Amino acid sequence: MVNDLIILKSGKVNEYLHHIDVKAYGRLRMLSVFLLEFDEGCILIDCGSSLDIKNSLKYLRKNDIKLSTVKYLIPTHHHVDHAAGMFKIYEKIKEYNPKVKILTNKITKELLNDFELHLRRGMRTYGDLVGTMKPISDEAFEIIKPIDNFNIEAGNLMTIDKFHVNGSEAKLTILKTPGHTPDHQCPVLIKDGNIDFIHYGESAGTIYHESKLLTMPTSMPIYYNHEKYMASLDKLIQFPPIFAGFGHFGLVSGKLNIKELLIEHKSFMKQFREKIIQFYSEKPETKYVLNKITPFLLTRTDLSLEHSPILKGISLGIVYGMMTSLGYRKIPKEELVYYDKFYSSL
Repeated sequence: MVNDLIILKSGKVNEYLHHIDVKAYGRLRMLSVFLLEFDEGCILIDCGSSLDIKNSLKYLRKNDIKLSTVKYLIPTHHHVDHAAGMFKIYEKIKEYNPKVKILTNKITKELLNDFELHLRRGMRTYGDLVGTMKPISDEAFEIIKPIDNFNIEAGNLMTIDKFHVNGSEAKLTILKTPGHTPDHQCPVLIKDGNIDFIHYGESAGTIYHESKLLTMPTSMPIYYNHEKYMASLDKLIQFPPIFAGFGHFGLVSGKLNIKELLIEHKSFMKQFREKIIQFYSEKPETKYVLNKITPFLLTRTDLSLEHSPILKGISLGIVYGMMTSLGYRKIPKEELVYYDKFYSSL
């Protein structure tokens, strides 16, 4: 059964992996956060906005996971809905573990600390549901260089840290996956010689269907770059994990299922782009393109716009982001500086 392959509920998935629905925007199935629990300590991947932190902390308390055991906080990228609350959860965990670090790349660090434009942009999509952001001190970060070479055996991937669970060793590495944003990275766990878990974040689409292995686009403005996104996706297709996490939303299990999903997503993203080009050629208005593409998108989700009104903003975002990537819409000058700066450095 397909629905046995998609894990949506909060809880412990295997001996070390926890899935947490932080109920972003006050809704279920909007944002997944992942906790990795080992003998040496825990890793929390993404955290949501500052409004979502209470739900992550509530999950840890409920499952008797002490804040003093959290060793790393890893954002997949800087976006408000994934990492805007990083300042808040870092300060909270630091009270119990002064050595806790935000493990990330230089671009994410810079964007988390230069957030005013990004926060305003997030408010245009999500309104008051974005929460707040504050600067994070340099001492909070441990800066790494995510690896770009995916064409090597799992056992040879660069190891950032090693952990143990039930006598088995688990190695942590982080892959560079630009496209959705220039700073996007995917945390990876290698265990018993297998790629056991990858959190795709938004590098491989979103899942808003509880029973079908279908994806939605993640082409949000302003940083979406279609060519780099598809290049990252091609690399990810080469070695699917046993468990794949999606920021929106949940987990998919089974290497063959995950590879099939990624290949279908690649085909779908080509169709999505082609339809944007077609509809824009008919009438170069954002509203027209959005109205024409919406029925195509709704076939890939079981969430209704009435039940989850935030999807209306998301739908507009992914359409506008693809239009921006195509050159149909311009990036504001004050933000184009960042776009050029970060993508030219990759």
